[in-house]
Amino acid sequence: MVRLWCPSNIHLASLDEDIVVLDVAADRYSCLLEAQTQVTVEAGGAISVRDEAVAETLLDTGLASRSPCRPARSPIAPARREVVPCPTPPRSDVFRAAVVLLTATLAFRRKSFSELLRPPSRPALKAADIATLERLLGAARTARPWIPNEGQCLQRAYLLRAFLARRGVATDWIFGVRTWPFSAHCWLQIGDLVVGDRLDRVQRYAPIFKA
Repeated sequence: MVRLWCPSNIHLASLDEDIVVLDVAADRYSCLLEAQTQVTVEAGGAISVRDEAVAETLLDTGLASRSPCRPARSPIAPARREVVPCPTPPRSDVFRAAVVLLTATLAFRRKSFSELLRPPSRPALKAADIATLERLLGAARTARPWIPNEGQCLQRAYLLRAFLARRGVATDWIFGVRTWPFSAHCWLQIGDLVVGDRLDRVQRYAPIFKA
């Protein structure tokens, strides 16, 4: 058994007999078919490989490294709960949400995938209670139809993350995958709490990366 680690840009998820690969630097997904017969994905970015030749192939293709991950990767909490947005948020919150979402939309269009993943410039310092999250999510949802070209889950999660950070709320940005047919999705979480998405939807995906 050979023990390897994922390079900083590579993230893996096991699905049935296959292993899905996300290359953050290249903004690209790929799939190693039936790879779990030879490779085991472990916590913290570690990989156990049963065959030396397979290990050399992973090293040669840049999918593995002999050095441990730096910084160490923390586990992704399984999603177990969700926040229901407030249906009638205060107008002041809706206005603030619209301003931040519009500003974040302009920034989104200028950034690469790797740049989007960087933490928001304004540090998020406090843990929000459920009532506060319900109010803020309701404000973002009410403002969202006024934001041009809102896009898919990547842009929606980026905008919501920026808005919550402005209000002092820190979130994890989770990326998940499924196969046959392949599909990818991303959403926000605070611990095991899904923020701005539905629990039943995100549970269909295997988490592969947390930003």
